[in-house]
Amino acid sequence: MNKIGILFTSRNNYNLLEAWLSKIDTEGFDILNIDEDSSDENKNLGKKVCEKHGAVYMDREERGLQNNMSTAEKHFGKLGINWAIWFQHDCFPIDKAFFSTFNELVLTGQLDEFGTVGFNQYHTLSNPSFRDWVKKGYRELQDTARAPLEPGDKYYRNKRFRPDSRVDYSKGFDNPFAVESVCWYSVALNLPVFKEHVIPTGDYHFFHAWDDICFQFLYKNVYNVTVPHFNMLHDQLSKEESDMPLNSPRLFSESKGGGDSKEGNFYYGKWGHLEVWKERWGFDYEDRNTFEPVKEQYKDTLLWHFYHHDPISGPLRSFDFD
Repeated sequence: MNKIGILFTSRNNYNLLEAWLSKIDTEGFDILNIDEDSSDENKNLGKKVCEKHGAVYMDREERGLQNNMSTAEKHFGKLGINWAIWFQHDCFPIDKAFFSTFNELVLTGQLDEFGTVGFNQYHTLSNPSFRDWVKKGYRELQDTARAPLEPGDKYYRNKRFRPDSRVDYSKGFDNPFAVESVCWYSVALNLPVFKEHVIPTGDYHFFHAWDDICFQFLYKNVYNVTVPHFNMLHDQLSKEESDMPLNSPRLFSESKGGGDSKEGNFYYGKWGHLEVWKERWGFDYEDRNTFEPVKEQYKDTLLWHFYHHDPISGPLRSFDFD
């Protein structure tokens, strides 16, 4: 029984989707692509790519990634599918039979109470050698979470490649562990729990949309969890092979006049996600100290508990799966 689906949200980047679908064995699982207002030329290309690879092409209902998740919930729900695994177009599973193995875990019911599930992600801009190493069987925890509330550099990352990382992977990170926000190069979303607890907004088109979803779960005391034995390669270097910008956020914000530039909007839509975040949550995502004045409104929620947790001592909570 298939309880998972594969999900993409695309905007003028169908050369990357073609490369992804040509490279990865999707094992017969349903694939949905939601187009986020691409140009007419790119929409036509997207329809051809989806038809070629047996994916469903759909134009967005309402703009923004969170609204796309509502669309995905309705689409997959009709198929009896409870989980959508969403990928950035430059992020690839590296474990054999990943989809069927994750589906088996879903079928056990052990993920039913979680909002999102994240994975161990190898980030090639941290170390280009990951491309070759993972093919040879190298496995070690790398990027596993985004953590703006906890002390550290706002991520869970491997100290060997990111010396400023505060997390110490030698202290209790072998089992699935709770995180503030999954490292969303790829993420699995519990669709029924999303429908129950998350109020979607179009204020974010792309950036920080996943962080906001994860924080809405935490506000409702629903855990997000990283399952560390599933591995992904976030291969931004692959963008160059498809003639795409290598690091889009940095490119658009620093050298192209910001995300509101013509090129930034072409791929991602509107900018301003940090301002949206501050207005919605009351603190600056880039500065955890700004959470202090507003922390009392989050007392008795997982947001409060993460703010008072230091990852140097291990995860806030870990889970035993059979």
